[in-house]
Amino acid sequence: MFSFSGLTKEQVLRLRDEFGVYAVNSGRVNVAGMTPDNMAPLCEAIVAVL
Repeated sequence: MFSFSGLTKEQVLRLRDEFGVYAVNSGRVNVAGMTPDNMAPLCEAIVAVL
C-alpha cells in the first residue's frame, strides 16, 4: 500500500542519501512498511528534508 507524500524528487533523494529512507522519485511512500519502531525516525527524516 502506497501513499503520495508530496515530497519532491530532490527531497526524496535527500531522504535516500542522508537517512537511508527509500521512496520512489514521485514521492510515493510504502506505508505498509511503517512500524511503531521506525515511525519516529521516518518522521524526523521527512521533517529534515522539508
